[in-house]
Amino acid sequence: MQTNFSGIILSGGVQLDQRVELADQCRVYVTIVPVDQSRTRWNQALDALERLRSTNPIRSGGQRFTRDELHERR
Repeated sequence: MQTNFSGIILSGGVQLDQRVELADQCRVYVTIVPVDQSRTRWNQALDALERLRSTNPIRSGGQRFTRDELHERR
């Protein structure tokens, strides 16, 4: 079972926002990523994607359909 949980650091330990259904003394592997750092990396990735999109636009050169043509039913 692999699941992501959020929580806070409290007195050097981790306090989760919700209860975890595992037995007491069960060993787990924990990766801690501060929320601000995660958002920063996400924003950096979005910025890189935007730079890539602006420098390498996709132009198919094909026919452009109107809304009515796209939704035409016969």
